[in-house]
Amino acid sequence: MYLLNMIRRYKDIFKSEKKYLLRVIINKKRLEENIDFFKSVFPKHQLSVVLKSNAYGHGLKEMGLLLDKDKRIDFFVVDSLVEAKILRDYGIKKSIIILGYVSRGAIEDLKSIKNVILIINSFEQAKYIANQVKFKLRVHLKIDTGMNRQGMSFDELKKAIEILKDVKNINVDGLMSHLADADNQDDTSTQIQIRRWQNAINLFRHYYVGGVHHFSATAGTKYLSQSPSNLIRVGIGAYGFDMTIDKRLKVKPILSFVAKVVNIKRLKKGEDVGYNFTYKAPKDMTIAVVPCGYYEGIPRSMSNKGVMYYQNVPLPILGRVSMNLTILDITAVDDRIGVEDEVEVYSNNPSKDNSIESVAKICDTIPYEIMVRINSGIRRFVE
Repeated sequence: MYLLNMIRRYKDIFKSEKKYLLRVIINKKRLEENIDFFKSVFPKHQLSVVLKSNAYGHGLKEMGLLLDKDKRIDFFVVDSLVEAKILRDYGIKKSIIILGYVSRGAIEDLKSIKNVILIINSFEQAKYIANQVKFKLRVHLKIDTGMNRQGMSFDELKKAIEILKDVKNINVDGLMSHLADADNQDDTSTQIQIRRWQNAINLFRHYYVGGVHHFSATAGTKYLSQSPSNLIRVGIGAYGFDMTIDKRLKVKPILSFVAKVVNIKRLKKGEDVGYNFTYKAPKDMTIAVVPCGYYEGIPRSMSNKGVMYYQNVPLPILGRVSMNLTILDITAVDDRIGVEDEVEVYSNNPSKDNSIESVAKICDTIPYEIMVRINSGIRRFVE
């Protein structure tokens, strides 16, 4: 029996997840359900999943490998040439749309990345590609319908089409735009953008038959019926967040984040905690240290405000969030919790006080920022 217990113990130790002090956990079932929802509600549209910025913190590699064989998804969307290369290096085959600018010195690198689509964001970029690119390249043109960030004006779009339409190497395969204010109750600005989009579509169709047309990200799906498109760029929605103003999307968060306790201390009444002594114990307490701070993705603005959880018991954050450490009040569970037990840093349950949405509200920001700041070096596990 002793030998059997030892074997079991060492078997547990060498399970891969047991080695890690920090883990980001991706709920595969929920992800599949989120994709199902978008395909069921928008069956006539092709679907792209946005993997930029480390897949919104969920893991570029992990999300790419998980979704590459999913036939419901037609494209992946990334921001940079670097992200596209990473996906290909992991053997991912699906078509990739690169939203961001690719420098002139790196354009030639697109030649070695199969099945890639470059977004042309300016007339200057269109001219350079028309004159300099000597290999076959698939592109979508971006029309700026009012956001004044990326994309061409209507007049520039017309000139870009004129110089690209007879370039044999360049396959102009689509038109895109982006809605700046789709999550606002007042849709005045969005309606202006949609009218401009319609004009751009009419121009594009004068020169090209077919192609991919896309203006909607997750929040913009409300407007899909108002103007022609055949592709949706689903980012935050795939990861389980409904950014529409009327909360019409039936999706659930897929990410949770856990950390092991690395130290436990007894604190006497009147003792101080952390940098600058911003917390003073009002009574005798038990505190725990977890090995994650603002470098790992816990905002410093969570100091003395946020909570983590142990077995559904909230554990308040005490004192300043440090670069790599955060201190918790574990008095309520000090008879149950020990060193190397895991606490829940972020929950995938929207109703909990440590959900991504709750943390974003505490920090006066948006869920996107909280997620993308979860350190990319933390191991992601798909379960």
